[in-house]
Amino acid sequence: DPPEVKQFSSSDSKENGNAYGGSFDTKKLLRKKEKEMKRKKASKARSIKRAEYDEEKVMKEMEEERRKREEAKPLTAEEIKAILGDDDFAATNQNNWVRRSVRQPSKALLNTKPVRMLLDKLRLNDPDVVVLKMKKYINDPAAPCAVLDEALNALEENSNCEALYIQNFNQGMKDQQVLHLLRILQQPKCKIWCLNIGENYNVGDETWEKFTKGLVHTKITHMYASEHTITGDMKDEIRETIRENRKKHNMHCDPDNLDVIVQCTHNWWNPINAKVLRPYLKKKGYEHMLNDKEAQGLRGSTSAAPTK
Repeated sequence: DPPEVKQFSSSDSKENGNAYGGSFDTKKLLRKKEKEMKRKKASKARSIKRAEYDEEKVMKEMEEERRKREEAKPLTAEEIKAILGDDDFAATNQNNWVRRSVRQPSKALLNTKPVRMLLDKLRLNDPDVVVLKMKKYINDPAAPCAVLDEALNALEENSNCEALYIQNFNQGMKDQQVLHLLRILQQPKCKIWCLNIGENYNVGDETWEKFTKGLVHTKITHMYASEHTITGDMKDEIRETIRENRKKHNMHCDPDNLDVIVQCTHNWWNPINAKVLRPYLKKKGYEHMLNDKEAQGLRGSTSAAPTK
């Protein structure tokens, strides 16, 4: 007689998964547990990092930078006159006046009307900069560091900007500028919770690493950075951090802030998609945006981050 062949049911194969190569469900469960353990470990590391953060030290460093910037500025004619007195000032002008012709393209850019307008609006907390599209004022991807430095200096004094789009400034956004931005975001008075810092390619890995770690001390809850400028691990850590940051405030999900929220597109995940907001979106006529891939800048769309 032929040997008896035992029939296995699907439940048998699951129970004996290890003996027959492991079931799909078992492997999936193990992967899920491993991912959860990594997340808990990263969360614990961030908690330690929060405890080590010295806000007073950061504020002192920013104050020292401001002082150095002020000291580096050349004296105006009025300041020289006040120091030397009227007679000495006149003599200095007569005896030491030399005509110089120096090209300063950065200075010329700083004196353009859009840039001056940007700096003034930031310092005056103008409603126009609550959602700040930097390209609206500095529409040149080759804008030099000096122009971005002035914009960041003005942003440092601002306290009403909630969303910042500072993408695609390859010449102006380098290591120093990205770290300056991080310090601004860490200020208690800074209200920025949405950030698009994509397409800035002249920033080193070490700086991106510092930026990634430093986000834990900011209010950033929604963000986009180009995947080919940061590593996969950095992206995972950033996304985990900004999810945790959503517990810090409700600017990203407050129905009373909906007019700002709907402008915060082109992130990895846009705040408009929060379930809690759906009744209010419908009421205000924004519901169509939920299915508009181009308007949101979702994966597969061809729309770039907004510039106006």
